[in-house]
Amino acid sequence: MDTIDTIEKHHLNPVTPGKTTIRYMKKRDITEILEIERQSFISPWTAPMFFESMSSPIYKNFVIERDSMVIGYIMLYSVLDEAHITNFAIRPSHRKKGYGTRLLSFAIDYYKKKGVTDYFLEVREKNHDAINLYRSFNFMVVGKRKRYYSDTNEDALIMHLSLR
Repeated sequence: MDTIDTIEKHHLNPVTPGKTTIRYMKKRDITEILEIERQSFISPWTAPMFFESMSSPIYKNFVIERDSMVIGYIMLYSVLDEAHITNFAIRPSHRKKGYGTRLLSFAIDYYKKKGVTDYFLEVREKNHDAINLYRSFNFMVVGKRKRYYSDTNEDALIMHLSLR
């Protein structure tokens, strides 16, 4: 068992509707995560980037599995009452089936129990599917980062959800 599972097991209640499970990300998941990452992003994260976040005490990384296959992941870090979503993707073959909604809902509920009231993220301005998902959770656009994505010089929308 990874250290994070041992330390916080009592805080994590996996969601298991049918054969779908949400759990902490583990090192053994990286191969599948990198595959999803390459399918989802122009400039995918590397394995060392994932390992670094997994070893950080302020990060929590979750995966959603279907029939023992990782179909998505979400990564957040928190400081005091704020959390920032840094990376979130669902395997293309499993998109628009509710898995992203389920995973985002789980992550927000997890942090809400820890006293987090504000959530932030950046999203590509043209990623309408992701923006619509975030809006369905009442995230609001609060700003823009010009040319945030150096691979395309695309702007990022800064989105915020307040549970205050």
